[in-house]
Amino acid sequence: MNLRPTLLALCGALALPALAQMTPAQTNLDPAAARLEARNARADHQLTAVSPQQALANELQRCAVLPPFYKSDCEARVRGQAGTVSGSVIGGGMIRETVTTMPKEQLQTLQRNPQEMDFPKPLRQR
Repeated sequence: MNLRPTLLALCGALALPALAQMTPAQTNLDPAAARLEARNARADHQLTAVSPQQALANELQRCAVLPPFYKSDCEARVRGQAGTVSGSVIGGGMIRETVTTMPKEQLQTLQRNPQEMDFPKPLRQR
């Protein structure tokens, strides 16, 4: 006796509920959320690629708001001129480490009077 046709028919019968999924009109998606998603999808094609020069300028601009002591290290990291890099994107991210040697007196002064970092405000408040 050949069980293959019987087995195929049984598998097909078990798969029928999957074919009866809801159509997009029957979903429970909030209409406002659906409109927002559609608008974002339409706007997606308007995005442009950033050139390497623009990316470097953006990264250096982020360093510009830091106090001078931190700014020089930040710029060196951005340019890839200082420190070591370890890790991987797949492993959770790249870790960039820099070590700055400075005179003991300067370090003690910084520890006694830490410099305020004035970061720009986020564009959107969530």
